[in-house]
Amino acid sequence: MMRYGIPEYRLPYDQIDKDIDYILSLGVKIKYNVNIGTDITLDNLRKDNDAVFAGTGLHLGRSTRIPGSDHENVYFATDLLREISLGNEIHVSEKIVVIGGGNVAMDITRSLARLQNNKFAKVDVTATSLESEDIMPADREEVVEAREEKAIIDPGWGPTSIEIENGKIKGLHVQKCVSVFDEDGRFNPKFDESNTKFFEADSIIESIGQGMDIEYINKETRDQIEFDQRGRIQVNDYFQTGAKWLFIGGDIIQGPDVIHGIANGHRAAIGIDKFINQDG
Repeated sequence: MMRYGIPEYRLPYDQIDKDIDYILSLGVKIKYNVNIGTDITLDNLRKDNDAVFAGTGLHLGRSTRIPGSDHENVYFATDLLREISLGNEIHVSEKIVVIGGGNVAMDITRSLARLQNNKFAKVDVTATSLESEDIMPADREEVVEAREEKAIIDPGWGPTSIEIENGKIKGLHVQKCVSVFDEDGRFNPKFDESNTKFFEADSIIESIGQGMDIEYINKETRDQIEFDQRGRIQVNDYFQTGAKWLFIGGDIIQGPDVIHGIANGHRAAIGIDKFINQDG
């Protein structure tokens, strides 16, 4: 995710490569392009190793599921950021709306602004979110720098539908969000349905959060793991799951951010050492 989910201007690839080279110098072996679940199963890993640590992150985009969100020109931010990092060409239209107010939303907004500028010599990308600007989850500097790249940030709106005419996206209908959380701090947005707006667009990018893909964990192992009410995997202080040999950390447990990922790995390493030596 550090390479494929964070733009190079925020986390230079040469610095990632430097860290990877150091890790390899310690004797760590990395097997690339291996799909866990198809190329090799989690059971295979368990049979060949005393413990397994999974840091599979949050790679699945989440959809608003509003009418029109199934159109071919509606994309997940995570998918586009990956394609951009790989150097692959992506669809860049003249008018783009990004739904979301987090750092990933700002990442794709800024990335698309640069691509638009290169392709059309102008920028026409708007990012909108449920949250008002004072409570947007994105770092303040990311919002400021997105505006410096001529992107429009217009927060405080909830998407209601994507208008499609003759098979083409015309834009996004929104209504004013008057509050995002209830008095108990729970996510429970409320809207002023009389206050509406329309953002013109040729394509829509959804960046309202990311989900975990745990299809690689078979039923037998899942039955040993505890999940909370939100579906999050429960771990102990050493990131050990109910399946004692399986440790899970990173964005899938905490975050999403690089700092938590690194800290989780360090703590899990201590736990794995204890487990292998029969202390845990």
